[in-house]
Amino acid sequence: MEQLGFDPRYKTHRTLDISAENEGEKAKIAGWVVVHRDKSKIIFIKIRDATGIAQIVIKKDEVDDEFWEIAKNLTIESAISVDGIIVADSRSQTGAELKPSKITILQLSDTLPIDLSGIKTETMIETIFEHRELSIRRPESIAIFKIKHHIARAVRDFYVKNGFYEIWTPYILGTSTEGGAEMFKVDYFGQEGVLAQSCQFYKQSAIAVHEKVFGIIPSWRAEKSRTPKHVVEFHQIETEIAFGTDETIMQIQENLLYSVMKHVIEHCSDDLKVLGRELKLPSLPFKRITFEDAKKLGTKLVKEQLDMDEPEGDLSTPAETALSNHFEDPFFIIRFPTEIRGMYYDSDPNDDDITLSLDLVASEGIGELSSGGVRVTSPDKLIHRIKEKGYNPDSFKWYIDMFRYGGAPHAGFGLGFERLTRFITGVKHIRETIMYPRTPDYWSP
Repeated sequence: MEQLGFDPRYKTHRTLDISAENEGEKAKIAGWVVVHRDKSKIIFIKIRDATGIAQIVIKKDEVDDEFWEIAKNLTIESAISVDGIIVADSRSQTGAELKPSKITILQLSDTLPIDLSGIKTETMIETIFEHRELSIRRPESIAIFKIKHHIARAVRDFYVKNGFYEIWTPYILGTSTEGGAEMFKVDYFGQEGVLAQSCQFYKQSAIAVHEKVFGIIPSWRAEKSRTPKHVVEFHQIETEIAFGTDETIMQIQENLLYSVMKHVIEHCSDDLKVLGRELKLPSLPFKRITFEDAKKLGTKLVKEQLDMDEPEGDLSTPAETALSNHFEDPFFIIRFPTEIRGMYYDSDPNDDDITLSLDLVASEGIGELSSGGVRVTSPDKLIHRIKEKGYNPDSFKWYIDMFRYGGAPHAGFGLGFERLTRFITGVKHIRETIMYPRTPDYWSP
């Protein structure tokens, strides 16, 4: 297939094309200098574009003085265009190099304020995020974002193949869907609004149109959490399915995860290698354990490993992490108590104190990837739940009324897109999976 978008003034080939298979071809590549080594009589240059890295070698006795001076004065991250002939060379990483006949400097770079070749020490982490417009060019960052692209592509492929429709929901809301104080308030033409904490109500409304819906939707939560799995701006893979049950959405999630990981293994082997990540497919189906059993095991693990007592209520972060490390593959925690779950989760018909809700927890200490469950569709029960949580039902009038007009049983979940990317890439902190992360400490650049 013809590659679109190349302007012959700058580029006719990708660095990917500089291969032994294309030996003897004339080529013109353009990109950014990532390696520049002056060996007195030989200069080695490596050029990066979106497809990879190509090597060129300039020998002083083969070029004129002007050509040599151009090559000699290049700096790291300078944008250049190079004309030449593709020559096979087994010593090159790609099996070939470009023997240059012309170098054009498109933009000479100043000296960089940070090292882009890789993290040398942990103390450089802060500098990397202060200069994020530059650090996204690091090999590790490039690999993460390529994998993230493929994750999004695989997610969409999975849903489309399974009959789901993609939706887009509002980002500015008049009422919070989650409640609580963790909201970013905005001025909406003189009225107070909030940035969406989730698209929960809106995706529920969409099932009456499409039955099965999904979206990769942004969310904002004003949490001052400084943990490896929290940021204040993130995306969720949102899913809702009419006439679905808790078992339905568990099957969707385990097959989604398996499909996405398989796609990444097949299409991102070089990027995984850059990250030193050996990704293995999980076994299906994923293990299911009740909240009660998870709480008991988590209590035991944190006592043994950290000599800490597990508090009452929801799973603590140490307990969740311990459980995440305990199991080899992702697993589900099911049947959470009603008192610790959202107002929209329906309860077991035989036990109103237990919800038909669940969390998907990743292995390797990553922790929770998603939350979901069966939804309350009775307006009266929903009003009761809203009051129980201390909210005013009048603030949720349209949402409650929606179920008076053809409400149907349904279930859904929200799976953290960046948390999934963190799990697949194996990076330490979720902010590494985001081009420009927003945390309590970072909102610039």
